[in-house]
Amino acid sequence: MTAYTFAHFRLTQKLFWRTPMSVGVALFFPVLFGGLMPMMLPGGTRDGAPVEVAIMTGVIVMGVAILGFMTLMESFVIRRQLLILKRLRGTELPDLAIFGGEILTVLSVGLLQLVLIVGIARTVHGVELPANPALLVVTVLFGLAVFAAMAVAVSGRIPAQGSTVVVSLPFLLLAIGLSGFAYPVSAFPDWLRTVSSFLPFGRLAEGIGIAYLGRDLAGHAVGVFEGFLVMWPAWLVLAAWLVLSLLAAKRWFKWEPRRG
Repeated sequence: MTAYTFAHFRLTQKLFWRTPMSVGVALFFPVLFGGLMPMMLPGGTRDGAPVEVAIMTGVIVMGVAILGFMTLMESFVIRRQLLILKRLRGTELPDLAIFGGEILTVLSVGLLQLVLIVGIARTVHGVELPANPALLVVTVLFGLAVFAAMAVAVSGRIPAQGSTVVVSLPFLLLAIGLSGFAYPVSAFPDWLRTVSSFLPFGRLAEGIGIAYLGRDLAGHAVGVFEGFLVMWPAWLVLAAWLVLSLLAAKRWFKWEPRRG
């Protein structure tokens, strides 16, 4: 199984880097936003953090959403409609190896995306490096896994390639809106804060913020291990979405092309 998974991982890596559109959407746009957005906003603080950190948190969430959900969902729909998935399934590759190879590509590219965004934040805007880099990496990888599972599930409900924008655009808007990128989380009405607490976007932003600042939502300094502990509500929400998405993927995912 492991050998098959890494074989498919190498294949999907080659396909990704040979597709300029995928590289541009997954890497260029998040890095571009990370480089330009802080320049367009006045200094100061937002949600108790320097505005540059708040914006970078939103940029990372947006990048995770684009790569983990939008890019992977589009890939599965295209390959299904072109019979590529059906042909792959007819080879020696186990089903889990096919999914594993795709998701490993998402995780590896996601780490590169994270390094680029953090590097841009540091070199261009002088943002301090994350106080808890381990928490940052784990949070981003967890977010990518959740969004990738969602992508697998939702791809089975989309009939054709041109229909993906109907799902991906609202998803991206939710990521931008609920991460604090477009609007301060502290200014959310109470009902929206409650809704956001049960969705992965806000919880992902919470983990990134704690990792960057080294303090919890109440403003108390936390160490490396404490940072993971104070995130337990967020871990539960992300884990719940991962389980629900995997169950939905098992039920909805299609190997055969859909018509209409």
